[in-house]
Amino acid sequence: MFDAELDRELQRRQSIERDLHSAIKTRSLGPWFQPIVKLDTGAVIGFEALLRWSHPIHGAISPPEIMTAARHTGMLELLTQTVFADCCVLIDGLVKAECRDLRVAMNVSPRELEAGDIDDMVLDGLAAKGLPATMFEIEITEESPVDPDRVDEKLGRLSHAGIAIALDDFGTGFSTLASLKDSRIRKVKIDQGFIRGLARSREDRLLVKTVIDLGRSLGIEVMAEGVETEADRQTLHKLGCRTAQGFLFSKAMPLSQALDMAVKQHAKAL
Repeated sequence: MFDAELDRELQRRQSIERDLHSAIKTRSLGPWFQPIVKLDTGAVIGFEALLRWSHPIHGAISPPEIMTAARHTGMLELLTQTVFADCCVLIDGLVKAECRDLRVAMNVSPRELEAGDIDDMVLDGLAAKGLPATMFEIEITEESPVDPDRVDEKLGRLSHAGIAIALDDFGTGFSTLASLKDSRIRKVKIDQGFIRGLARSREDRLLVKTVIDLGRSLGIEVMAEGVETEADRQTLHKLGCRTAQGFLFSKAMPLSQALDMAVKQHAKAL
């Protein structure tokens, strides 16, 4: 039986996949940068690269949908290279503006790290441009890799070079609190699902407090994602969380605006 809704979804997916390569090349698809801030002062301490694409027909395409289309069309490597290139441009701008205490983070899935040469791309790319590895950060999801040892080896190379490794969307995948003590992870980002409504949920507060306390004992930074209300910001601060990102502080912005924000903050601090 013909299903009109399924047909529309198929047509939409095919349209997105068909237009993906052109969007990457023309830069209508690419990373914007969301500030990461200190909870107490709101001072910017870094940026996360987030994919943005306003499709001429379908409007805003979500990052997960973009990544799925890139995998289906064999363009994931090109997309990753594009994001990394913009991260390098931002880092270079920060270095020239004497903002060396800020970091720029990029998302990578364990399976992408496992299958490709992202570690070589990152290390060679930073070295070729003379950029400090300590200003770059890799965020990996809790997706379970097929070959954990290979992923750990690659993360080890990146970590040894000075690149920070963060676990993104913590609480949504396969990781456990106990596993953190034996990993390369130096930062944990608590998924926004546990942050929204935090002030009203005793269970979420207990979970977040447990992660924060354990992170502190292991020397791991714990950060909150998706902070949207002042009530949640205050609750997180009381629980001991020190850094966060979310619409309460700022939405993602084009590279030039992110650099301008960092430069203005640096100028005020002088």
